[in-house]
Amino acid sequence: MNLRQLYYFRTIAELEHYTQAAEKLYVSQSNLSHAIQEMEEELNVKLFVRKGRNIKLTKYGELFLPYVQKTIETLESGISTLQEYINPNSGTVTMAAFPSMAQFVPDIIVRYLSETNRVGVRFQFVQDSFFPIQEQLLNGKVDLAFTTKIDDPKVECFHIGTHPLVLLVPLGHRLAREKSVSLTELDKENFISFDKSSQLHYQCQEIFKSLDIHPNTVVETPQDVVMYGLVAANHGVAITPYPMGGAPYNIKIVPISDYIPPRELYLIWHKERYIPPAAEYFRDFIIRSGKVFDQFRARNGPSIV
Repeated sequence: MNLRQLYYFRTIAELEHYTQAAEKLYVSQSNLSHAIQEMEEELNVKLFVRKGRNIKLTKYGELFLPYVQKTIETLESGISTLQEYINPNSGTVTMAAFPSMAQFVPDIIVRYLSETNRVGVRFQFVQDSFFPIQEQLLNGKVDLAFTTKIDDPKVECFHIGTHPLVLLVPLGHRLAREKSVSLTELDKENFISFDKSSQLHYQCQEIFKSLDIHPNTVVETPQDVVMYGLVAANHGVAITPYPMGGAPYNIKIVPISDYIPPRELYLIWHKERYIPPAAEYFRDFIIRSGKVFDQFRARNGPSIV
């Protein structure tokens, strides 16, 4: 049994007339009759009986019809959803980014929609740490990722800007009075760290090792906003990307005087996987627009470098 036979069966059941059904389906009446005969032979039941010039469903045909209608409706819904998904003007873009980029992503989406007028495009956005984002991109769960560089030959990337790292301390902390701080000042300090799902966890560990300092890690978390709350509550200090919303409540943002390798951000995609047109158009818009994160920082973020 094939899909063509199901469409034939449904149309004949609706019109109760072979000739009219053949005209509607743009097939010959003999082809239509042959297809239904094959279907009846496969099911080993009679689906239609003649009644004058018309035909009627048998009790077996009446029993079978709702399942045929449901099957066709489900398939047509799937086709419609697929076509909508891949339409560059109304499709869906799935992407992931760091929590520290939470303000940037809505900004670039609004910019894209306003400059291209593709207002029918939908965006699905998840926030996560580096290693989960890398996994989602490589297994195809997201089309695009805003992250630091992924070292994998299957991906391509476009540099969108630099996000400076800063020290966050409670307003009453001894370091809150400083214009900049060397990380050697953090020796023995209570420290709030990113957890092991983040590259920054390992980067900070390497920095502390090179400076021969030993901060006291009291909490590990993947979320910047959790770190803000813990610092504000005086549980410790933290090294984070500069908060794009400005200094969180009860927190002083202090520049770091030591050299720290810059946190370079990229738009990344899997070059060996299919990318829907909507995501492809969005990617190409960002590439044409240049270093969009630096542009966002210049409008909304810190002057710190």
